[in-house]
Amino acid sequence: MFIKVVKFFVIFLCGYILINWISIPHPFVLADFFISFVVNPLKFFAATLVFFIGFLLTGRVISELIVGAKKPWHKRKVMFVNIFVDYLCFLLVFSLLFYLGWEQTIVFFSLSLFYGMISIER
Repeated sequence: MFIKVVKFFVIFLCGYILINWISIPHPFVLADFFISFVVNPLKFFAATLVFFIGFLLTGRVISELIVGAKKPWHKRKVMFVNIFVDYLCFLLVFSLLFYLGWEQTIVFFSLSLFYGMISIER
């Protein structure tokens, strides 16, 4: 259980850092968005690294959640409390990051969801 808590904390931390380091200007101008990366290349590199770590970890957690929810149905074992707590923690992290920066969170979790679904092994 401790490892799951650490995973969710790292996902939140990576998402929070990504939201703070990659700012989306309003109104959105693509040239201004890319110029901010050129002006601060170290910040862009660090944000990309954090995005990559969070993206991989979130994809792995999504894959574990899907496989974990599929197991009790096949083995007829009731572990719904653990599954419910895992999904609740995942939704809590998602909603907190969504509140902080919805554009970055949508990109972060949609790519992670896609990666998590394609990385499921039979």
